[in-house]
Amino acid sequence: MKISKKRLEQIIKEELQNEDWSSDRQAFSSKEAKKVMDVSLRNYAKQLRKVEHKIIKDWMSKAKAGVLDFFDIEKGLTQGDATRAHPEETKFLHDILTKDKILNRFRSYFGGKKGKPRG
Repeated sequence: MKISKKRLEQIIKEELQNEDWSSDRQAFSSKEAKKVMDVSLRNYAKQLRKVEHKIIKDWMSKAKAGVLDFFDIEKGLTQGDATRAHPEETKFLHDILTKDKILNRFRSYFGGKKGKPRG
């Protein structure tokens, strides 16, 4: 049985209209609990940004010293002994490394060359 594209779109539209979009999540136990979590989340995010900045600073200083380059860091995060860190932690660090602004910093430092400057 073939369904035309137009009919399929109509079925999807009808299903979406009939969908119950209310949240299944429970509300906070109190207004105070919501405030505490909002403040805590802001603090967590602030701390993570500070740590992220320190990590990037460390990577760039080692790159400028010629100790390692982008590819060394990438390989170090994706390969090697799995007991060094939890997989989610290495994924977090890899996500920091592969952000566009970080990639651009490595590119601008190395001038488009792959690898650390050789003397």
